[in-house]
Amino acid sequence: MSFLDQIIPKEYWNAIITNDESYDGVFLYGVKTTYIYCRPSCKSKEPKIENVVIFNHQTDATHNHFRPCKRCKPDLQIHPNEEMINELVAWIQINYHEFITLEKLASISNISPFHLQRMFKHSKNMSPLDYINKIRIEKAIHVLINTDKSITLIAMEIGFSNPSYFSTFFKRETGFTPGMFRKKYRII
Repeated sequence: MSFLDQIIPKEYWNAIITNDESYDGVFLYGVKTTYIYCRPSCKSKEPKIENVVIFNHQTDATHNHFRPCKRCKPDLQIHPNEEMINELVAWIQINYHEFITLEKLASISNISPFHLQRMFKHSKNMSPLDYINKIRIEKAIHVLINTDKSITLIAMEIGFSNPSYFSTFFKRETGFTPGMFRKKYRII
C-alpha cells in the first residue's frame, strides 16, 4: 500500500473538516488531486476524503512532490495569523500614542474587526484595546519615573486626550495616581 492509499484516521478527518487549530503541528494533509498540502486549520475548500493523504512533517509532503498551500502557509514556522498579529503588535508599539480603534487595526490588517478581535484575543489573551492600554501604561510608567514632564503632557504623549481620564485609568491599573506613582518610584 502506498502513501497515496492510506486510511485517514477519523480524528484527523474531523480536524480537517472543522479546521481545528489545535491539530496544527500534529499533522499536515495533502490533497492528491492538486498536490497541495495544508495545515488542519486551513479554511480552503473541504476536500473529498478519498483525495486526502496525511503527512507527519513538511519534509514528507515536499519529498512526495506536494507544494505548500498559499492560504495557510504550512511551510512557515509560525501560523500566518500569528505572523499578522506580530506585525500588528509591532505597529501598535510604534503608534500607541495615536487614536486607535478596532476598525483602524482591522483596516491595517485587512480583515474584519470581529475576526481581528477574536484572533488577537486568542493570541495575546487580551483584546487589542487592552493591549494598547497596557503599552500606554508601560510607557507612562517609564516617563513618570525618568522625567519631570507634567501629567498632562505625559497623558497626551501616550495617547490619552483627557488627562483626568488618564489619571483615573492609571490609578485603576496600578493602584496609584500618576503623581503618587512618581513620588514613590522616581529614579532621578
